[in-house]
Amino acid sequence: MKKKCTTTTVWLTVMKITGLQIFLTLLLMSTALAGSSAQEMLDRRISISFDNVQLGTALNRLSEVAKVPITYNSTVLPRSQMVSQQFQNKSVAEVLTQLLHPLGITYVVVDDQLILRKQKSLLPTTILKQATSETSQSELRIEGTVTDEKGEELPGVSIVLKGTSRGTTTDAAGRFELTVPDASAVLIFSFVGYLPQETTVGNQTQLNIKLQSDTKALEEVVVVGYGTQKKANLTGAVATVDFSKQAETRPITSLSSGLAGLAAGLYVNQGNGRPGGDGATLRIRGQGTLNNSDPLVIIDGAVGNMNHLNPQDVESISVLKDAASAAIYGSRAANGVILITTKKGKEGEFKVNYNSFFSTAKPSNVVRTMSNYANYMELMNEGFRNSDPNATPIFSQEKIDLWRANEGGDPLKYPNTEWTDEVFKPNLIQNHNLSFSGGTSTIRYFGSFGYLDNPGIIEKAGYERYSLRLNLEADIKPWLTLGTLLNGMVARTDIGTNILNDVFSFAGASTPGMVLRAPDGRFGGPNNPEDDPQANNVLHNLYSRQGDIRQNKLTTRLFGKLRPFEGLTIEGSYNYVFDDRLQYQQPVFNDRWDLLTNTISRTGVGRTSIMNQNNKDYQYWMDGIIRYDKTFGERLTMNVMVGASQEYYKGIWFNASKLDLIDPSLSVIDAATMDAAANGNASDWTMRSYFGRINLSLDDKYLFEANLRRDGTSRFAAGNSRWGMFPSFSAGWRVSEESFFDLSWMPTLKLRASYGSLGNNAVGNYEYQAVYNAANYILNNNLNVGFAQTALSNAGLTWESTYITNVGVDFGLFNNRLDGSIDVFSKRTKNILIDLPAPLVVGNASIPKQNAAEVLNQGIELNLSYRNRLGDFNYQIGGNFSFVDNTVTKFKGDERTISGASLLQEGYAINTLYILGVDRIIQTEADLALVQSMIDNAPVDPNTGQKRNPFAAYGTPRMGDLLYKDTNGDGIINDEDRYTTGHGTAPRIGYGINLSADWKGIDFSLLVQGSGGLQVIWQDLYHTTGVRWGYQINQEIAEGRWYPGRTDATYPRLLNYTDARNTRNSDFWLQNRSFMRLKNIQLGYTVPRSLTEKAKISTLRVYGSLENYLTFTRYKGFDPEVSGTQYPTLKQALVGINLTF
Repeated sequence: MKKKCTTTTVWLTVMKITGLQIFLTLLLMSTALAGSSAQEMLDRRISISFDNVQLGTALNRLSEVAKVPITYNSTVLPRSQMVSQQFQNKSVAEVLTQLLHPLGITYVVVDDQLILRKQKSLLPTTILKQATSETSQSELRIEGTVTDEKGEELPGVSIVLKGTSRGTTTDAAGRFELTVPDASAVLIFSFVGYLPQETTVGNQTQLNIKLQSDTKALEEVVVVGYGTQKKANLTGAVATVDFSKQAETRPITSLSSGLAGLAAGLYVNQGNGRPGGDGATLRIRGQGTLNNSDPLVIIDGAVGNMNHLNPQDVESISVLKDAASAAIYGSRAANGVILITTKKGKEGEFKVNYNSFFSTAKPSNVVRTMSNYANYMELMNEGFRNSDPNATPIFSQEKIDLWRANEGGDPLKYPNTEWTDEVFKPNLIQNHNLSFSGGTSTIRYFGSFGYLDNPGIIEKAGYERYSLRLNLEADIKPWLTLGTLLNGMVARTDIGTNILNDVFSFAGASTPGMVLRAPDGRFGGPNNPEDDPQANNVLHNLYSRQGDIRQNKLTTRLFGKLRPFEGLTIEGSYNYVFDDRLQYQQPVFNDRWDLLTNTISRTGVGRTSIMNQNNKDYQYWMDGIIRYDKTFGERLTMNVMVGASQEYYKGIWFNASKLDLIDPSLSVIDAATMDAAANGNASDWTMRSYFGRINLSLDDKYLFEANLRRDGTSRFAAGNSRWGMFPSFSAGWRVSEESFFDLSWMPTLKLRASYGSLGNNAVGNYEYQAVYNAANYILNNNLNVGFAQTALSNAGLTWESTYITNVGVDFGLFNNRLDGSIDVFSKRTKNILIDLPAPLVVGNASIPKQNAAEVLNQGIELNLSYRNRLGDFNYQIGGNFSFVDNTVTKFKGDERTISGASLLQEGYAINTLYILGVDRIIQTEADLALVQSMIDNAPVDPNTGQKRNPFAAYGTPRMGDLLYKDTNGDGIINDEDRYTTGHGTAPRIGYGINLSADWKGIDFSLLVQGSGGLQVIWQDLYHTTGVRWGYQINQEIAEGRWYPGRTDATYPRLLNYTDARNTRNSDFWLQNRSFMRLKNIQLGYTVPRSLTEKAKISTLRVYGSLENYLTFTRYKGFDPEVSGTQYPTLKQALVGINLTF
């Protein structure tokens, strides 16, 4: 990329943060830091009382009031122990001592939580001293460190010599020392929240132990709408993705494309690999409407665009798939909801992380066109001659012989150009991310700076992005928390990306007898005067304009949490998003040369011009929430949440242009002198919502949840149609918690079911209103300006409504090493907005959309994960699978809507393929005899009494032509013989497979993505037997075409492109776009801490990775995810480094 976003540009953008936001940020930091140094976790003073409650309940209340996470195994606490005590202005340490010490329970502080454990008969450190003093000379002294899966030290880990009471614990740095009798000694390492591990000492004196998380013990928390829930208590269908590790080790430049293969029921289609525009299309449980099917994306509580995020800022992602989980978002949740949580600071020491990768990229596949120009000219003549034997050859034999005689000669004079080799150039993508995080007992912070430079694989089409983030949360008082989330992005896109999708069409309309660009920089035209002088030069097209698109985006969120008394929390937030995009472009005139004669074949002359376009989008979002949690006795727990929100969106755009620049180097509007033009418009809409949720848990076994949301939007007319109500209900039963359930091999089993309704307001902002256009009319011989109604209003226009039934089971087997879930669902969308035929009485005015169609999606989803360890070798393998069947159940009765090869009709999938069948390519005399028999046995026309011509519609087939099937058996080949393939243009099957393993610092991972049940008619400029002057010819078709004497052709004969007998939509051109792709494979190594700690480096990891490197498919296009001729997806090879200080 020639131009770079300067540092000044970045900081000017950052300075756009308002004075109020800066003031509040500084206020939070100064207020919190003022008291943080003197208030550590155990010194916090609280007042709390317990009146005859169980010890576990007392500890839960203490955790909430003191804001101290307390973790323990259920076997640590005596179940029958009741507590009745009062504490006034006591420290947390004093409260814990009085509650726990008499029961023989102690605790240890680890990072940001208190971990409870039973006291030993002798303190481990005492045992160690006694053992040390009494050891004989034959005993071994062992030392080492214990870390978690990420290499972070674990203090407080219990190490016990198996079969004895001898042991110790790790210190604050995760280190330990212990003496053992001999090399056969076995040490047991255990820690709350992690799986126990046994290690034989052998001849080792230094042990480096890595403990694996016990997800059951940690009681995984899942982000849901407006809150979190324990995964064990979820009753809805929610898929979670730990995205942090994905982003740190893969070349993910857009967040949406990085989700492929990671969640069951989430279809991810990366439609192109264009820099800055490589975001994927996302579908949750298929396409449920005929309109916008994009899911709602919520980022840290507010609607946002995930592709504007720095992927490395993301912590986790939740996919809400059923009504129970998504109904809290009401009118915009019909297509599912994706919740994105960015990284936050945690209490603990200050950490700095640097992650960087460099990758090289090239197309995942290329479609070859003919590069031998002499052969190309012969085939062009052949195609025109096949359609008309009397046609004059396009190219003379003299030119064909000239090129053939000079094959291997001067490539500038006699080119044989394969355009993909000239246009696609490997390039270096680089990504850098620097972040810091940490916190004290009263303030937690996370900040990051990211930089991405993606020049792409095509010239003049690069993308560059800077990103900044600050997430800050502070406890101003024990009952008050304030915070802010700030995110800024500055991006620059080369203007060439605007025409990238056209590039492939341009390349199709080209010829191999052309030099794209000479070494001296000149652009070529056809070197043959018999060729089309208008044939495109792809590079010339890319360099035909200059300019860029600059985007500055600022997202801010201010929030507060008030806890007036135990159990009650009041929250509020204000969100503001400003997105400013400025586009500048002007034409560049370059000559095109005939490099054979060294003359200009096409002069680059035209009127200079300049265009500026500015788009500004504003988003305001306010919400308030009240939460109340209450435990009744020891059995029933209730969580209630009610809230309200107000949203406002506004978009403004303005475009100005002028002609005849005084000097092309002056890139401002005022430097042009003629034909000024300006256009502009604005659009806005608003929504108000009221919502609530109640969760009930009885005995931690019987679960119930109800959600209700009421939305009103300006997109519909005032009255009943403006407001929608969206309820949902769900229930769950944790069967494995029942006393009668005693299957040791299945420790976890939960059944759940849900039903509810969701809405879709994804329509135009003013669809329900009438439209009036200005027009001239004559009155009294005078020209007057008036207004005519060109579109009728529809005050009854309202929401699309989706009703979802979901039944699921969650299970864990073999000590929860194998866990998974199965979901079966039915999703019916009613009142879908469609265009119906206008009655004649309305004249030329168009009628608005009507709520008149229905679509049904039904399917099943499966998710499995298995993890285990063999000594120092840890491994995990997982997979997900989903199947969705789609049917239009209501649409204009029996009427068909046919668009190209697609059919829309009741009883079929959306855009079901509706095409002709092909019997064979006519290649033999027997094939011709079959054609003649069809003519001889043709039915008689009752009106004329004459035999009908069975091939009148498409022409009588000859040698080398396709013979279409008489599908309906009437003896005539025409459009009535089209049939449905049973497949739509959306996939029915999606799956992902993931594998990871690590051993002594070496780690390996693999991700496979797949899709099935997707078919497409692919017959464009790169895949057709219709030849055209100045256009390419597909190499595969050239080699497989029929020609006289051939009987094994795989393609029909070449014809003039205007002769469509062989290029109609038929199953001959049907392509299966099912695929299985090795999405990512990587190998990494974490350098031992002993080698890096002197440099103050706590973690140093280097890794190599391959992205999109292998794809298994029968599809013959650029890529099975890319429709037609788009910018192909990229396969990348990268190296990276991750440092933590």
